[in-house]
Amino acid sequence: MQCLILERPGSLQLVERPIPKPGPGELLIRVKAATTCGTDLKAFRRGHPAIPMPGPLGHEYSGVVESAGDSAKFAPGDEVMGVHSAPCQQCQWCLADQENLCETVISAMVLGSYAEYLLIPARIARLNVFKKPAHLSFALASLLEPLACVAQGILEFKKAGAFPADSTLVIGPGAIGLMFVRALRASGVERVVLAGRNPDRLAVGASLGAETIPWNKEGKGDYDLVVECTGQPEVWEASVNFARRGGRVMLFGGCPSGTNVSFSTSRLHYDQITLLSPFHFGTAAVLTAKSWLDDPVNDFSPLISGTRTLAQAGETFADLEAGRGIKFVFQP
Repeated sequence: MQCLILERPGSLQLVERPIPKPGPGELLIRVKAATTCGTDLKAFRRGHPAIPMPGPLGHEYSGVVESAGDSAKFAPGDEVMGVHSAPCQQCQWCLADQENLCETVISAMVLGSYAEYLLIPARIARLNVFKKPAHLSFALASLLEPLACVAQGILEFKKAGAFPADSTLVIGPGAIGLMFVRALRASGVERVVLAGRNPDRLAVGASLGAETIPWNKEGKGDYDLVVECTGQPEVWEASVNFARRGGRVMLFGGCPSGTNVSFSTSRLHYDQITLLSPFHFGTAAVLTAKSWLDDPVNDFSPLISGTRTLAQAGETFADLEAGRGIKFVFQP
């Protein structure tokens, strides 16, 4: 089978690999769609601690079950969508309702959806793979994983008592910021404002229900909720200036390793600003994301910028680096 390998930052190679065989509870999926992700772009640019090099790349997927191991819950021919990880449901974090912090959720994740076939381990196949609704395209079904990350953020807001909220500022009109726009609207927030610099992406945000404004880190605001989606330390620091007194700020975008930020202690303390910074997702978030995709009212198609073959990976990542497009779909 063809498989895209990240050899080192900036270097991709399309190679031939043996088609794996599923063991007990495992699924071999013929990949029909694998969407690009900001994390993969980060790995391509500078490497990533959770993505070994050289190694397979890609973790968003949907497809058709090619073969299934003993006791697997799907059969050959089933159209499925899934995510690339699942909690153990036994460690102290899982038992404390913090599945997203499971001690093995990252080490046991599966990479390599930029390939013709993807082998899904039994734990993931059991908890976080689902039948694809007939109305949903494979391309949109492959958005389940990034939407699960966004859903984790929404669930953390709910735990913090953030809803109902009248207004939210989302900073950064990349794929995740745009998903937050739609997810916040689906969660009942009437006014969602999207701030950024890329006019094409801001236009997509408007189509998803956001007001749009140019980004200015020196600005002020009075928003109930602020969601930072750029992963830039200076934007993290500026985010707290846009929340109202008693507001909540979600620092969602992952900054480069080794970076540090500082905040005004008086702003955090005397204005009682709550900081949240959710990581990854648990099974409840995956089910929430699935419910969004299951509902035809939620149209995420504006996020799809086009389809590519694996042989076009180089130009695809060049487009993403240049800010052209939002999410491309590899169709192996």
